Amino acid sequence: FFFAVPSLHPPSPPRSPPRSAPPRLGVGRLRVSRISMREALETLVLNPASALTAAVAYGLMLRSGATFGSLLNPWGLSLPLWVAGYLAVRMALLGFVDGFVWALAPRLPALPSRVGPKPVFQHKINATDVAYLIVNSTVEYVFALQISHLLWFAPLVVRAPTSLSLLNGPLAFWMLLVVDDMLYAPLHRAMHLQAVYRWVHKHHHRNTFPARGYIDAANEHPVEQIAALCLHWVAVHVVAHTAGGGVAGP
Repeated sequence: FFFAVPSLHPPSPPRSPPRSAPPRLGVGRLRVSRISMREALETLVLNPASALTAAVAYGLMLRSGATFGSLLNPWGLSLPLWVAGYLAVRMALLGFVDGFVWALAPRLPALPSRVGPKPVFQHKINATDVAYLIVNSTVEYVFALQISHLLWFAPLVVRAPTSLSLLNGPLAFWMLLVVDDMLYAPLHRAMHLQAVYRWVHKHHHRNTFPARGYIDAANEHPVEQIAALCLHWVAVHVVAHTAGGGVAGP
């Protein structure tokens, strides 16, 4: 009966295909890019942690008599050679870290928090992230130049093969890792203090799914990067002065 009797309501007009929204992707991306660039500028320059770090660095330079040029280029390299070294370090780190991740990660089981019906959220790289990565890559390269210059010229480091021993070799390397972790643990705890977290460590916790190798590993505020590398510098001196007649010299 219901199939035979026509409907009492007039038939609805056929639906037209949905109209596509006006193309605003370009405007949206531009707006996001401007917001990210402004965020990068504010968090890098208009940041009390950045100002404090710059003041401490300037004070140490005045105390030691170092110049800004010697800070960036302790080996006195020419500009083309300095840039070539920067590119070589970048390619080595990207090839080693990302290559290791790409080769090993698919063979390992996923963490319990990375499985389930809910898709895992991954932070999209924006202008702030790119700015941080550029600054951090430069800071890493300058630190590599400084630490290599220290290990090559400092009298506290034994370089003669005949002077190497178990104490200043494998044990000193193990002590270096232990001392560095011992120093970084309280630093990381301090990064979570309310007065510090919003200015420095908050950006690091935006990345909830670090699966992009070096890009995610180095995506942190430059102040945090500088602080961690300074601990490496301190750890080298601590081990050099506590490893007896090994790394500390004869």
